[in-house]
Amino acid sequence: MIKTIASQLTAFGVSLAFALCTLVFAPALHAESAQTITQQQLMADRFSATPMTLLDVRSKQEYQQGHIKGAVNIPHSEIVENGATLNKDTAIVVYCRSGRRAGIALEALKEQGFTQLYHLEGDFLKWQQAELPLINQQ
Repeated sequence: MIKTIASQLTAFGVSLAFALCTLVFAPALHAESAQTITQQQLMADRFSATPMTLLDVRSKQEYQQGHIKGAVNIPHSEIVENGATLNKDTAIVVYCRSGRRAGIALEALKEQGFTQLYHLEGDFLKWQQAELPLINQQ
């Protein structure tokens, strides 16, 4: 009986470890479908003649609490329904808080035929840590 319990606990532990690894590495897997752009590159490119869309895929509440100047907000859960509002001929830089939702949104945009996709390195957390400019609507 003890061997049975031990083998069940081992199987549970392996399953739990796999699930945790999936959660931790999922953003990186999704983000591979897009190039990465640094905060410095983004700031420089915003002043160039090349048009780009900065897409914040966090919730509406998070966006209102603070976002990068010029960003438009389409929560990641609404990308499939609202992706058509974005221009496929324009580069799109996607960010969320830490990367998971941006990865999901990037994958959805890729499936909708978008090709000029970029993921903001470090997402919103790194932007805040670097004390770069934010817009607050509250």
